Amino acid sequence: MGPPPDVHEDPATDPPNFQPVIDDIKIAKKYIDALKDARLDSDLEPLSDELLEQIRNPDQEILSLDNPDNRLSIDIYLAVGNASVDSYNTIRDAILRRYPSSGVLSYYKVQKLVTQLSGVTPVWHDMCIDSCMAYTGPLAELESCMFCGKSRWREPAKDARGGDGGEEPPPTKRVPQQQFMTLLISPQLQALWRTKEGAQAMQYRKACTEQVLRELDDNGGRKISPYTDFFHGRDYIDAVRREDIQDGDTVLMMSVDGAQLYRNKASDCWIQIWVIMDLAPEERYKKHRVAPGTFIPGPNKPKLLDSFLFPGLYHLRAVMAEGLAIWDANSGQVFTSHPYLALVSADGPGMACLNGFVGHNGKCHCRLYCPLKGRHKQNGKTYYPARQKPDNYDVHGCDHPDVDLMELLRSLNTEETQKRYKENLERVEASPNASQYAKRRLETGLCKPTIFSAFPSDRILGVPGCFCGDVMHLPCLNIPDLMIPLWRGTFECDKSDNRDEWEWRVLPPQAFSKHGKHVDSAKKYLPGSYGRAPRNPAEKISSGYKAWEFLIWFYYLGPALFHLVLPFVYWVHYCKLVRAIRLLLQEEITPDEVQEANTLLVQFSDDFENLYVQRRADRLHFVRPSVHAPSHLPGETVRIGPGIISSQWTMERTIGNLGEEIRQHSDPYANLAERGLRRCQLNALKAMLPDLEPSSDPLPKSACDVGRGYALLAATDNCERPVTAAEAMALKNYLESKGESVPTSWHPRVVRWARAALPNGQIARSRWKEEEKSEDDLRRARCVKLEVNGKTEFAEIHYFFLLDHGHIEKRALALASFFGPPDQQLYQDSSKTFYSCEDRADMDVRVVELDSVKAVIGMVLDERKTVVGALHKRWYLVEKPGLKVFSMIGLADSLSSSAGTESAAG
Repeated sequence: MGPPPDVHEDPATDPPNFQPVIDDIKIAKKYIDALKDARLDSDLEPLSDELLEQIRNPDQEILSLDNPDNRLSIDIYLAVGNASVDSYNTIRDAILRRYPSSGVLSYYKVQKLVTQLSGVTPVWHDMCIDSCMAYTGPLAELESCMFCGKSRWREPAKDARGGDGGEEPPPTKRVPQQQFMTLLISPQLQALWRTKEGAQAMQYRKACTEQVLRELDDNGGRKISPYTDFFHGRDYIDAVRREDIQDGDTVLMMSVDGAQLYRNKASDCWIQIWVIMDLAPEERYKKHRVAPGTFIPGPNKPKLLDSFLFPGLYHLRAVMAEGLAIWDANSGQVFTSHPYLALVSADGPGMACLNGFVGHNGKCHCRLYCPLKGRHKQNGKTYYPARQKPDNYDVHGCDHPDVDLMELLRSLNTEETQKRYKENLERVEASPNASQYAKRRLETGLCKPTIFSAFPSDRILGVPGCFCGDVMHLPCLNIPDLMIPLWRGTFECDKSDNRDEWEWRVLPPQAFSKHGKHVDSAKKYLPGSYGRAPRNPAEKISSGYKAWEFLIWFYYLGPALFHLVLPFVYWVHYCKLVRAIRLLLQEEITPDEVQEANTLLVQFSDDFENLYVQRRADRLHFVRPSVHAPSHLPGETVRIGPGIISSQWTMERTIGNLGEEIRQHSDPYANLAERGLRRCQLNALKAMLPDLEPSSDPLPKSACDVGRGYALLAATDNCERPVTAAEAMALKNYLESKGESVPTSWHPRVVRWARAALPNGQIARSRWKEEEKSEDDLRRARCVKLEVNGKTEFAEIHYFFLLDHGHIEKRALALASFFGPPDQQLYQDSSKTFYSCEDRADMDVRVVELDSVKAVIGMVLDERKTVVGALHKRWYLVEKPGLKVFSMIGLADSLSSSAGTESAAG
């Protein structure tokens, strides 16, 4: 009698006699078949007895660290952080000199204790010394790399005894040339439930799902409220209604990316992480909640990424089948969780390694697998997603009629895409020979089955539905890399074309240099909470210009700086893109905003071909995938929630802060893996012992907590100070609006506060203290966004203060000068992206409640529109993109920054 069937067995399997012909498909199928048979007690990916016992029978008590020497040892281990082993030993030696009887552990023993308590142990596998492949799964027994032919093993050391006695040398253990590390997800998930607070935090998904289902039921299936998370997406809700995802299951996102550790030398490495979606967004993206998965050493790019991801995916597939036993500290019960792989995220090149698609140069290039087919030039090989058929164009296989983008988008749905993908993949897999394979690959856009097809259909969001778009690389790198060279006139130009005829070519070297200076001069007006301000692109665009710099420059400074530079029709066209991307980078996107973004992106795509390509075959190369891909972002918001939720920003931040910890530059890859292991173990330990890590940024002692996430911060006056006439009038108006009677002889005095902490993690500053600083060292943070009487307004803070007057209870207030309304013509022409306004310094001065301040914003001086010597200058608004999510992953102000304990003496 055979083994019982897998409860997650997928009936859509290949016939028993199926034998693929193409090597890439053969290898992919072997990995898929191995994953389908994954078991926790398998010999293919064996686990230690201790780890297997932990996964199946977790500890059923809250972890405690009662031994004071062990606690002290771990406290020191945490405190030395990024420092060397010597730093730990130096502290230990000092303690032992003072307290010889102390049992402070050695560094080796404290590491062993951390490993034991956290339950996180690394799994090591051999790999090619050139990073081509890993010796895992069906390739585990190979002796040399199937790509470069290099041996798996180091050369054995020569016998040091010498001589020629003819004796057989003693056998030596073979040592692999290189290994990579995998950190299994199960112990990391179990740790999150080991405290009552942690178990409660893991209930976020359940509560969010119930809320969304109630809303849909109350509104006839219509989404009314904003999309704020993956769990608001249609595909997730459908999976819940099919009962694929149930209470207690853990929903995961996997992210993969490559990183270059050093700018000026080959130093690529690849990292894979898990994001635990059951946690609330304000928690899941933080450094101590992101779960490291796989570390692949460089310096070369993997040629078979599946082989490196296999151990972690095998383990995930095994716990999907068997279930993961978890002790819930809240209920005191053990339950079984079946993990669910919701999303797989990567940049463009990385995604092509994961999804089995041909990539962005293929005829069917779309990473979301829409049916749009590209066109190539006469005798060309690269396809471009041009929807308009060029004039006088008769290229076989590419001369299809114009494609209506709006109709194309309307026709897309998850079920149709999965059906088309499956049918096309079957055709490719059944290719009888190499020539047929090449033909079918061209027509379908598929080159092999993805390793993720090994997961049961009820444990993954679907293939290709699990592969999400990327709102980091696409808008921040790919689109500017198309538009800026076009405007500079440096974009490739065919011989039959002429750059002098490009009316959009407005940034030749001299003009670009001038533009770059305007970008650079905006820095002082952008708050420090905005992160790195964009450098002068004319000087630095080829010197490691970061995605964040492109984002701020192109989408937030751009509408103002490109106004009157680009021809009007091109500027209007560009602003449509900017407006749509700004909407889609929000953490909360209303259904109406989704529709607005969809309309704008369709217009942008249509008009790009009308304005730039003009049905010329010699300009087909203008139509890069970055022209087409944005049009899918609104639909993806409806399908899987806001794009920023699944973007690569979390991965980029993880790579960045792990890379910063590298100290052994002679072997950075091993050091990176070591830091990743330490991070993973300490994350698990802190999840079980939260008191190991105190509040990351507590309020300073000098602060005044006024509730609801607001606090007043020093500097502060040491006595009451008189106010200006305009400020006195504002105070009088405020008191009278609250029903207080103010005598005409009243001369108010206040104790000023220089800064205020906001609930979103930002710190608002004030004119009072910022004007004392040199502008060269300043990043203005005194301009704010307010909600006053249901209306959004912008103002410059003079200072903050506490008011206790008459019948008014003591409250925190701000005194501010308000900006005027925007230039409506510019605002409308720019699709609401160019908010140009005058300051009304000391003319429109008001007192507002502190909790009306919602965010710190940038108000950049518009040098081109401000007349020298004018009483009132013109400014343009720059709001920080993705404010909530970026503060979640660690890009927020620090309460311990300068002036934290400053006071203002008399």
